[in-house]
Amino acid sequence: MVGIQQQESAGHSAAGAIAPSRERRNSSWYLGIDFGSSGLSAALVDRTSGQLHPIYWESSQADGSAADASFRIPSAAVLANTAPGSPGSEVTVKSVGFRPQALPAEEFLLENFKLPLKVGIPYQREGDGMYEPLLQWSPLQAFSIALPLQGVRALLATLNPRTQGQKFAESGEILDSAMSRVNFAGWPVSNLICRASGLTPETLDAALLDLRGVILGTPAGWSDVYRFNLREAVLGASLVASSSQIFVVEDAIATLLAAVTPVKNGMEVESSAVDSAKDAEEAAPLTVNASSFSGGTLILNAGAATVELALVELPSNLQDLTRADFTCHSFGFAGDAFDQDIICQLLAKNETWGMSIDLPRPGRPDLPSRYQLQQRLQGSAFGLQLLEAARQIKVILQHQKSFALDIGQQHWDVKRKDLESLVLVPFVQQLNRELNALLSRAGMSPAGINQAICAGGMGAWPAIARWLRQKLPNAIVVQDQELQVDRDIFEIPNSALNSVSPSTNFSQKIGRVACGLASVALYPHILGVSQQQYSDFFLLWELMQVLGEETLSFQEILQLLERQGVNTRTCEPRILRILEGNLPAGLVPAEEDSMLLAEESRQNPDWEAIWAEPLFFEDVSRGYRLNLEHASVVREYLGKLASSSQQKLLEPLTLAWDVRTDIYR
Repeated sequence: MVGIQQQESAGHSAAGAIAPSRERRNSSWYLGIDFGSSGLSAALVDRTSGQLHPIYWESSQADGSAADASFRIPSAAVLANTAPGSPGSEVTVKSVGFRPQALPAEEFLLENFKLPLKVGIPYQREGDGMYEPLLQWSPLQAFSIALPLQGVRALLATLNPRTQGQKFAESGEILDSAMSRVNFAGWPVSNLICRASGLTPETLDAALLDLRGVILGTPAGWSDVYRFNLREAVLGASLVASSSQIFVVEDAIATLLAAVTPVKNGMEVESSAVDSAKDAEEAAPLTVNASSFSGGTLILNAGAATVELALVELPSNLQDLTRADFTCHSFGFAGDAFDQDIICQLLAKNETWGMSIDLPRPGRPDLPSRYQLQQRLQGSAFGLQLLEAARQIKVILQHQKSFALDIGQQHWDVKRKDLESLVLVPFVQQLNRELNALLSRAGMSPAGINQAICAGGMGAWPAIARWLRQKLPNAIVVQDQELQVDRDIFEIPNSALNSVSPSTNFSQKIGRVACGLASVALYPHILGVSQQQYSDFFLLWELMQVLGEETLSFQEILQLLERQGVNTRTCEPRILRILEGNLPAGLVPAEEDSMLLAEESRQNPDWEAIWAEPLFFEDVSRGYRLNLEHASVVREYLGKLASSSQQKLLEPLTLAWDVRTDIYR
């Protein structure tokens, strides 16, 4: 099971992994991957030429008919449970990348892979061999978060020419959890084959097999655990040979780069999904008229799980942009929570259908309540129908004043005015509070914002633009119309695919964030190198190495770390937070995420032991010292996490990035 097995030595790699070679050093291809709660999109950039190539997937039909094509595949896996609800029952993965309309009773659909990956790092518990932590998917279903991690790996494998259309494992590999046994033997990658705009299949395959790096997106403020798990999935899919070739950038920054970078895309050849454009020297830039962008800029990307906000003062030369120029913020209310509010405020109307839970407040994150509500909804056919109805209502009431809905014996007449007053207004009010806090933190005023760039499913709502025009009196509000629902690729102006015939089935739109992530390769100074090279787990480990029973001042501790080769100038605030008792996020799941876990995991003895005592003792006047006895408990736990992963969790990450840094270890 490549995704969670330990790499035994530097020279050992999983089957199908790409071995480093001299030829790879001259590669200029970078792959941007936007892994979202609802789907995955990707784009490829040639750093030498600056040309960007959005990736799409074709699914061949059994009858040999023309293939469907999409720029986004669902983050979904079909699982078969042979004995639902019984300990030790077997769960088999049937397929990934599809969202079927109906499933047999013994099968269920696993979606929303993203959220569990920020909870913790999968590891094997001693004694019973179970993998922790366990995710509570519904009242009767729980499984290790190693399963969603493997789901991401399977989706990413559709980007690897060596594994497209193949199966991962040839031998039976079993993952035990308290509620299920997961059989990864023969896990299918599916029949999805990736193609790229402007590239022949042969050129695309050669590029994907010779990647200089993979660039992934993350919500701002999400922990090192999420980044670590993403890198595990990329390595498991054998997209690159080393974690040093994997980079992570905030989604809001990628959204800006997608808007301001006039990346050219030469339409070189035809493919089965894209018409030939050999006569065109180059296609129009994939950009939203960025030439006039300057000065104070707000980026708002409202997706399914989070709303991503960022403020930046754009320099006259965009090559001067650095990570320090951005002030980023994320909060956990977006499209999925909006759907829940539709259910709670418009459909439920104080009726919980026997669910003894506290309903979340409209417009507020209220994460524990929302996690519990989602589990209940996912646990019944009626709940799943409510979720689907909410998604339809959200779209339909943007275009008409009312909508009649029937589910079983239940009937509703839902009105747009109720949606706006009970659901949309609280959401915008929360957005306003979050933006006020961000403006204050960045030291910027609403009047100083020249443009606001809106993206994501919720970011395309007219109500968001109206609010921003009132909030930011001098700003031009740019909404990426290419992301609106029910617009086909061939209708999009300024698209590299504007020659696609209307008969082609492009049900999804070009992934803007994926294009922005790939474009990071054109702005080497925008990567937050120090944050990525020194994880909080590594800093914690180093602190336990240099500290002992003697109380030392903060400056003395920094000096000891520097002797170990740690450049403390780049991570002083994080070191201080750890010494003050703020252990790395994800070492033990955050309190707000505990509701995602099964009761057995919430009582995990390893976590209880870690929280039993403080790791560092603080003397306000003198400094800090290590709790030696307790440090052995934390070291043992960190060793378990490290032994279950391909990456070196407790060492600094050396990034293969073409820009000078101050990191010297």
